[in-house]
Amino acid sequence: MTPFERFIQFLVNFIPALTVWFLIKILFLIGLAIYIAFAVIVIRQVDLMTQALDGGFNFPLKLVSRIHLLVAIAVFLLALIIL
Repeated sequence: MTPFERFIQFLVNFIPALTVWFLIKILFLIGLAIYIAFAVIVIRQVDLMTQALDGGFNFPLKLVSRIHLLVAIAVFLLALIIL
């Protein structure tokens, strides 16, 4: 038996509720949380860009970036409820 197989066997025996699907759900939620962080960074970058470049397209860009963040948060909350 390899060390990896022993580790998996330990996890299965130690934590019976820890299944493969539960781990996949946790990883999915972590990925969505990282995506929310990305959306926050996008808002910051758009704000910096609109400070550097002045134009008539600033408001729609800011609006789209904030909608993007709200949708990312909504998807995370929906996944939290469903999963």
